[in-house]
Amino acid sequence: MILYLTSNDHVNLLDMIEQEQNLPVKKLTGQFSLLSFVVKDMRHFSHVRFVAIDRKAILESDDEMVQALLSFQTMYEIRLIVIAIGLPESSSFLLQLTEAGITNIATADEIDPLRAEIRECFSEQGLQRFISPVSTVPDIMKKDSSTYEEQQYRFDCKNINIAIAGSDRRVGVTTTAMNLMCWINHHGGSACYLEANMSKHLAHIVQLFQPEQDGQAYVIEGHDLYFTNELNRDYNFIVIDCGVLSEKILPKTFINADIRVLCGSAMPYELPVFYRAIQRCKEIEVHPLALCVPKNIRPYVESMNNNLIFGGNSHDLFDDKINASVYLQLLSKYIIVFDPQDTHTFQITHFY
Repeated sequence: MILYLTSNDHVNLLDMIEQEQNLPVKKLTGQFSLLSFVVKDMRHFSHVRFVAIDRKAILESDDEMVQALLSFQTMYEIRLIVIAIGLPESSSFLLQLTEAGITNIATADEIDPLRAEIRECFSEQGLQRFISPVSTVPDIMKKDSSTYEEQQYRFDCKNINIAIAGSDRRVGVTTTAMNLMCWINHHGGSACYLEANMSKHLAHIVQLFQPEQDGQAYVIEGHDLYFTNELNRDYNFIVIDCGVLSEKILPKTFINADIRVLCGSAMPYELPVFYRAIQRCKEIEVHPLALCVPKNIRPYVESMNNNLIFGGNSHDLFDDKINASVYLQLLSKYIIVFDPQDTHTFQITHFY
């Protein structure tokens, strides 16, 4: 399937692809803030194979559009096609796109050459015209993971409860909760960790790190960790470690949370346990997070639940980098996004 963000002038450009390659095209017509779309709306279209973007439909400047596309590439593994009719080869915008690894760019200003370029963009190999035979990984993409992780956001919320539970023991619940708290605290928000299970993991963490106590919080590397819900202050988010989901009754802390994340391992012999846990949560909205799933079995795992999110396995309690795109996706509804037409809206992203 193709998702096509298009202006009214170019709405029919991909009709030939739909007819020739039997690829359905979902057209969204109008004017778009691309960054806002990536952060808030793209999760509804994560199943598509291609995203085509008409430059004329984007509200941001060329520089801002490139930065939004970098965020897009970090969050999704989808082929991006940019339609920039009449863009000269000397354009700095074209150079920025190719340096970012975006090379499926249709630039011709006459209809027949334009159609030929678009066809090649949707071919198996993609458009080869802007691919350098010397360079393998563009420099800008080598920097992308670190610069993406350095972005700062403004969160418009207070004391939003994020409950994280596991389908079984040792699936990464505590580490995921800690990592999420660290990611929020390092990217412009405020968050704390609250233990709400009988695992006593926090007691072992406190014993190991010997942190200072500030009121009810134990403070490690600037992060507030709590044994009880008697918090020192308000936060944007309270990340609650719910432990393993009960086979009988779901804990109230999990049911009553604003965001619910169900962690599970998805090796073939672990799938039945994860699947049963997902089924126990079918009456409430849950984000199933499958950790460390081999790529060759991901299609099978996805058939269990089309809202499944894949994440990496972390071995560092205070790692704010791993699964950054997952956390951004989970919290997107609480992020204030810059609107180029609204001078009073706060711009959330500080790009390099």
